[in-house]
Amino acid sequence: MADTSSPTLDVQQLLIGHSRSMESFLLVRKAQAQLPDERRQLERLVIELMENPTIDGKAIDHDEAALIIGVGLWALGRLEEAIASLAGSSSPEADSFQAQCYLETGFYEKASEVFDRAQRGKAATKRVAAIGHAEAILKAGRTDAAINELRALAKSDPDNANLHYLLGLAYDNAGRYGEATPEYEKALAIEPHHDAASFRLGLNAALRGEEDRALEHYEAVTAGPATYTNALINLGVLLEDRREYQRAIECFRRVLRADPTHSRARMFLKDAHASLDMVYDEDRQREMERRAQLMSVPISDFELSVRVRNCLQRMNIHTLGDLVAHTEEELLASKNFGETSLAEIREMLALRNLRLGIDREEPAAPAAPGEEAAPTEAVTADEAALTTPIGQLDLSLRSRKCMERLGIVTLGQLVAHTAEELLASRNFGRTSLTEVAEKLARYGMRLKESPLPPGDEDLDEGGDEEGATNTDAQ
Repeated sequence: MADTSSPTLDVQQLLIGHSRSMESFLLVRKAQAQLPDERRQLERLVIELMENPTIDGKAIDHDEAALIIGVGLWALGRLEEAIASLAGSSSPEADSFQAQCYLETGFYEKASEVFDRAQRGKAATKRVAAIGHAEAILKAGRTDAAINELRALAKSDPDNANLHYLLGLAYDNAGRYGEATPEYEKALAIEPHHDAASFRLGLNAALRGEEDRALEHYEAVTAGPATYTNALINLGVLLEDRREYQRAIECFRRVLRADPTHSRARMFLKDAHASLDMVYDEDRQREMERRAQLMSVPISDFELSVRVRNCLQRMNIHTLGDLVAHTEEELLASKNFGETSLAEIREMLALRNLRLGIDREEPAAPAAPGEEAAPTEAVTADEAALTTPIGQLDLSLRSRKCMERLGIVTLGQLVAHTAEELLASRNFGRTSLTEVAEKLARYGMRLKESPLPPGDEDLDEGGDEEGATNTDAQ
């Protein structure tokens, strides 16, 4: 049906005001959709008129009451009740709205018949009924007849956006797609927010493979708060094809908020979530592969000083992954490794967006590809032992100082080190290593397996750091 625009729409004035007319009745549906208060007001008006058909305290006749109540029910979407009420009025206006109800409920032949009868009314009603009749026969499948009627109507009323939209739809139904698009564009030029025309332009663009253009039109239709189901579904599918899964999910969710039983929206939402999870898994896999490749780079590939190379070799650090697994404290605890060497390491790592001890910042190492992460809900007896404070080992002063320099505060942190790593620390030799091994054995634990390289000599309990004498021997 034809529609006009108004800067302010008041349900009461449109429906029962002194200037009520065919034009004002047509705006009631738009007015009640503006705000919840307007819809509630319309519902109250309809109920009051049903119980007491009066306006401003004056009774209205049965014919007029049936028309006004019918229009209100049509605007509220209560179409079957509207048809029954409008049947009680013999006016052409009532016929026109009754025909519109038949049209909206899919009784196209009945709608065309009643629209025919409504054309006996005044000019405004006759015009609305003529457009409605053309739409009804179009939807009934009489496309050629509809095109003839719509072209004649559009010729005499070229500024009617809805006429151009319906003519475009008729051309689409006839397979004359090249003629349809200009009609939709004319409708949008006259009424920039003609959602039906935007939707059809989006659909046609998508069929031609013009995804950007289709996206533009679908977004225009769905930009407002109203739920246009088909536009949201099509937009969601298009976004999913473009791998914009999060936006696609929101489209399907909007449909389901309006209609929780919408089966296609449910199916598409499930697919979009599955695709999104797959993308996350692929990104995670790529990141893990990239990180593994980076961590496997040999230390020998980097330009480091001889002092630093020798120190790292003593600590059994051969790759970048080995290096970042250590903290600054652990490196500083090594013989002949001081702040100058540490600064050299920091600079080299910073160039690669890495830092020492980076793995220690994570609560647990990520699961390898295809593996499940270890459960963390329950704490076993062994896990409890790993959290035992290092002080409970009752170590000698020399060994305790070594633990402090390496930042070791629990048994779990201690057994994560190899014997070679401990021996690389200042003032920690075979005597201290034997002591630590014996204490750990009481808890059924031992240091991380890593046999010393062949030919490696026992390290004594003293040492120098970059030329400075170490004085913290026992």
